[in-house]
This record gives sequence, structure tokens and C-alpha cells, in this order.
Amino acid sequence: MTAGLLRDDIFEGMDPNVGVTGKPGSTKARIERAALQLFAQHGLDGVSIKQIARACAISDGAMYRHFASKETLARIMFQAIHRKLMEMVAGHLDPDASLEDTARALVTAYCNLADQDPAQFTYHLAHRNAFIASTGDGGANPSNLMTACVEDAMARGEIPTGDAELKSAMALGVVMQAAEYSLYGRIEKPLSEHIENFVRAIMAVLRTA
Repeated sequence: MTAGLLRDDIFEGMDPNVGVTGKPGSTKARIERAALQLFAQHGLDGVSIKQIARACAISDGAMYRHFASKETLARIMFQAIHRKLMEMVAGHLDPDASLEDTARALVTAYCNLADQDPAQFTYHLAHRNAFIASTGDGGANPSNLMTACVEDAMARGEIPTGDAELKSAMALGVVMQAAEYSLYGRIEKPLSEHIENFVRAIMAVLRTA
């Protein structure tokens, strides 16, 4: 994703007092919200501690009392959003879920987060691969969940055999690319209105790829 080209209204209505891990209304929450929006607009490297502090009207020293560094702030927020996303997936997923059920749970979680908090979604979307790779999170992430379900479906003969990672990437690309289009204003309706379209497309990809 290219920073700085997001649609103009993407952060309208976002409460500056609601962060990621901080108690609503706290200085920590205000720091997180300001950082989220700045990171989403300009990328991690394009934002300084001073800019974040200025955006929430506090001193640099107050920033450091809550977060040891910009990198610490970025990591803590990503991990919290990542956990939230996986909890949203789990909330829509039964223990005996089918491949289509799993696809729907993943799509629903992504779409709901994108619609409810575009700043959190944009931040996660832009930085998920770098953070997951650096932390070695080999289990609890949507990509691995989809890949495992694809492997099981191939073993059952539900879908054609092939490269499970490739199939998973193609399937998730259906909703992730649409999400990017939405963030840049190329899709106007809320993504949650397209959930069933995404699920049908994902299943079509998995059954033919």
C-alpha cells in the first residue's frame, strides 16, 4: 500500500480518545489513535515521535512515559489489532466449520474491522507481513488458518489438490485487494455489504485453481 493516497473521508467520525490498548479517554489511547492515523497516512518511517506527540497535544516526554520508542508503540498496536482480528474470526467460527464457513469467518472479520475502524484495518493491512515475519507468528494468523483449512479440504477431496499456500493467497486476495480499493475510494459501499460475494468468489477460486 502506498501511504498518503487514502480517501479523504476515511478517518471521519473516528474518536480521537479511543486507541487500541489504552483506556478510552486516556493519554495512552490518544497517543495510539494519533499514531494509527499518522502511520496509515505516511507509513512507519514517515512519522516521528514529535509528530505523534504534536497530533495529540502532549510533550515528547509524555510520549516516552507511555511507550519506550516509536517501534515499541508500533509493535504493541499491531499485536493488539492482530489479536482482535483473530478473536473476531473465532467469534464467527464453529469447531466443526467447513472450508466455506472458514472463508466466511475470515471475510466477515476483515470486512467488519475495515468498516468499523479503517485506521486499525489500514495499519494491520499495510504492516501484517513485516510484523508477523519478525515475531515468528507461525500459528495464529488468518493466512495460516486459511492454508490449514485448504490442506484439509484437499485431503478430503473437497477441492482440487495443489499448492495450499498459493491457493490460500489467491483466496484471501479476493477480499484483501477489494479492501485496498475501498481504502483508496475505488469501492464506495461498506465492505460488509459484499461478504457473500467475497465468499462465493473465494470458493470459486479454491474449487478451480
